[in-house]
Amino acid sequence: MEYRAVGNRCAVILDSLHLPISHEETLVMLSHKGFTLVEVDIIALARQCIGTSQYRRGAKPSEAPAILDCSSFMKWLYAMRGIWLPRRSIQQRELGEVVSRDELVAGDIVFVSGWIDYYHDDPANGVGHVGIATCDGTVVHAADRKANVVETPLDKFVGKTKFRGARRYIPKDVEVLTFETPLNREVEIVDDIRWIILQSLPKKK
Repeated sequence: MEYRAVGNRCAVILDSLHLPISHEETLVMLSHKGFTLVEVDIIALARQCIGTSQYRRGAKPSEAPAILDCSSFMKWLYAMRGIWLPRRSIQQRELGEVVSRDELVAGDIVFVSGWIDYYHDDPANGVGHVGIATCDGTVVHAADRKANVVETPLDKFVGKTKFRGARRYIPKDVEVLTFETPLNREVEIVDDIRWIILQSLPKKK
């Protein structure tokens, strides 16, 4: 999955840049160019929305985190990590690494059926609801107008619905860094950061 920047944030796997300098030198150079390394715990962010965010079906991504629906919640959480996701749950399922229910780790996105399922060409495989898995066997999700954002045991989250798969956007055991990009730098995809670094390296003699 190639990471796309979101606003002024971009997620980066340093190994994927394939630069002729060390990771330490890369971080120093990015810092000198105005990139700020930020620590983001998306599970902690998700839990902070419990009791503070309101649910509204069809909420605009720009309204997050004050107002959310299930898929705009996922989009916002990953935007904070510097990872772009599409708006709709059915579209979000098309990205990332496929993982089984038994393989879930914190940060994986869990899809289930719902009272209205979105689908492309197979109604039997539609997606109606989505949430983010934690390391405690639970899922944080924007449930409905009454409950708003809640944390639910995985078994209860799936419940009487149908498990529609899970996706992983941050590879397991791989360090993914999040940077705030400077205002004078246009970063759309990770390749843009590679070119910024390469253009600043001494020219070969």
